[in-house]
Amino acid sequence: MSDIQQQFEAIEHTPFRQVREDAFRAFEKLGIPSSRHEEWKYTNIKAKLSKEFTFTPQESEVNKSVKAYISSLPAYAFRMVFLNGVFQSSMSIIPDLKGLTISSLKEAFSAHQELIEKHYGKLIDNNEEHFAALNTAFVNDGAFIHVSRNVNIEEPIFLHYFFTAGEAEAFTQTRNLVIAEEGASIQLAEDFRNASNIGVQYNHVSEVYVGKNAQVNVAKLQTETKNVIGIHTMEAQVDTDARFYSTTITFEANVIRNNATARLVGRNAHADLSGLYFAKDTAHIDTHILIDHVAPDCTSHQLYKGVLNDQATGIFNGKIFVKPDAQKTNAFQSSKALLLSPEASVNSKPQLEIFADDVKCSHGAAIGQLSAVDMFYMLSRGIPEEQAKQLLTYAFAHEVVEKIQSKPLRQHLCDKLKEALNLQL
Repeated sequence: MSDIQQQFEAIEHTPFRQVREDAFRAFEKLGIPSSRHEEWKYTNIKAKLSKEFTFTPQESEVNKSVKAYISSLPAYAFRMVFLNGVFQSSMSIIPDLKGLTISSLKEAFSAHQELIEKHYGKLIDNNEEHFAALNTAFVNDGAFIHVSRNVNIEEPIFLHYFFTAGEAEAFTQTRNLVIAEEGASIQLAEDFRNASNIGVQYNHVSEVYVGKNAQVNVAKLQTETKNVIGIHTMEAQVDTDARFYSTTITFEANVIRNNATARLVGRNAHADLSGLYFAKDTAHIDTHILIDHVAPDCTSHQLYKGVLNDQATGIFNGKIFVKPDAQKTNAFQSSKALLLSPEASVNSKPQLEIFADDVKCSHGAAIGQLSAVDMFYMLSRGIPEEQAKQLLTYAFAHEVVEKIQSKPLRQHLCDKLKEALNLQL
């Protein structure tokens, strides 16, 4: 019996034992992908992950950096806090609002079994997605969020995930399940942080259901993820007249892989997926996006920008898939990368697969350096060369940050971007 199988047999499988077992069997067949797998061609994650690791949540004491960060948050901010995948109720502030249910996923397995049975694991294809199958088999906890019909939650909900390095090589599995019923709306911010000075690794999965005429906004923050190997998978199902917005901001990493899929299954649905990655040193950031147009009269928009310095590498693979019944589709995709160093590199692969006749679809990709004309203009106005580079880079990246709906969060990310660029304004 392999070590991973022994770990699987040792964990608590109830409830949903069959779901876990099916996922584990799928993972056994798929294994950890290498660069020979087409979807992992530019990211040899098998070579990056530790050779041996444990999936058991690491029970850790809350260290000084976690305490300091939590204490700096506004006292009124709604939040769920997880440390190495374990829910920390004492540091969390759960809103008591009519029509909103928030709990740990572990608690929801028993307290909200009907909703879990209907939605949990239904958007994930364990037979195709290596790390989603692994997550389904081993996940211990995460966030469960349910918004009832026609309930509008105006204040953003923060989901803080802290990771610390323990004695064992932990590979932490975390998960979110978000359900917005018909006419509901909510804003979420997922915040991932390395609370250690050394490397950590985790595998996170989110399933998001956006009901008819509902709206869900998700901001994924990977701004304190130095020395992190993180794998993120997000699957969203968007129903009739619904709106789904997702923005991913990445400032630091060892290796970050972001997989995001939005399926537009109802007429007049809309998905807007955007991202900004700012990579330096030897950071490796890999982004894979799929927008699947299933129903007619739907629209989608993708905007991804990268800023790479030193020996950093970036990958963008964005696909628009239009099914035969998805007539009147209007889809747009744009990927742009700015190279600040001759040793930085980007691989970009925009894709369109269209099986309908009456559609408007476009995509574009651009990789380059700062414009010499723009630099000349700035220098001719007496702006020092280094500051001119910083200002132009900030202007390039700022377009994505502006997509964040929450004003305080947007301002925080603008400040982080200035900090990353050493820009003084």
